[in-house]
Amino acid sequence: MKRKKIPYGTKLPVLLTPQELNLIKENTFCDPDFGKMGVVEGKNIKIMMNLDDIEELQGHVAAEANHSENHKLQKELDKIFTKLQVFLDTYDDQDEA
Repeated sequence: MKRKKIPYGTKLPVLLTPQELNLIKENTFCDPDFGKMGVVEGKNIKIMMNLDDIEELQGHVAAEANHSENHKLQKELDKIFTKLQVFLDTYDDQDEA
């Protein structure tokens, strides 16, 4: 599948449930302020992120999922990882230069 080219640094709307946001904040080494600028949209929280931020967050989620001995937590983090992967599979930043 060909990825859609977007300008470097373009912010995309990442929708997380409050539970997903809490899992990320409580169980990963992401920025403690992550999600503070999110906007409630229905039952979700919309956080505007560029592809670099999404990839960084995905790395934090994957690291915790891979090292967790709690299988329920691991499964929930894997779902978040997959949700974030959709953005990386769909979009591609154009080169900065």
